[in-house]
Amino acid sequence: MKTKYTIKTDADFLHAADEAAMMANDIIRRKAELESELQAVRSKYADLDAIQNDYDARTAALEKYLRGNGVAERLFKSGKKFGESTCAKFGIRTSKPALALVEGCTEAEITERLAQEGRDEWLNVGAPKLNKAAILGAGLTDEELADFGLCIVVKDKFFIEPKK
Repeated sequence: MKTKYTIKTDADFLHAADEAAMMANDIIRRKAELESELQAVRSKYADLDAIQNDYDARTAALEKYLRGNGVAERLFKSGKKFGESTCAKFGIRTSKPALALVEGCTEAEITERLAQEGRDEWLNVGAPKLNKAAILGAGLTDEELADFGLCIVVKDKFFIEPKK
């Protein structure tokens, strides 16, 4: 909330000017103190970027090796999608199946085709957009989806995390 000042006399003006000048000095001093403390904190954690880069390179190498022929079968627990070392749990997480457009197809083309074929249950009501949940729930084969310009994608993501 802004404070409103009313200056009615020359004396009020001179007094307010002196106070504003002292406040300006205080603001400058406190900003300098803040910047000094922030710089001290930044200096304390200056190696964080180097650690992050090393971590990224190491996890990329771990993922590349794990995706090698037969490695996951050797390192994962039987029937599991993860393995463990002394300090870490690692593995591959698989995303839920998601609907995607086949390259070269647009959503507008697909919705128009579905509307022409009377597949309104696969379109959102009110807007000509795909109802992806309904299409996924319809149990269509890959070939049937491809006929409409759609496909199912599943992404695998490497993970490594400290043991709890």
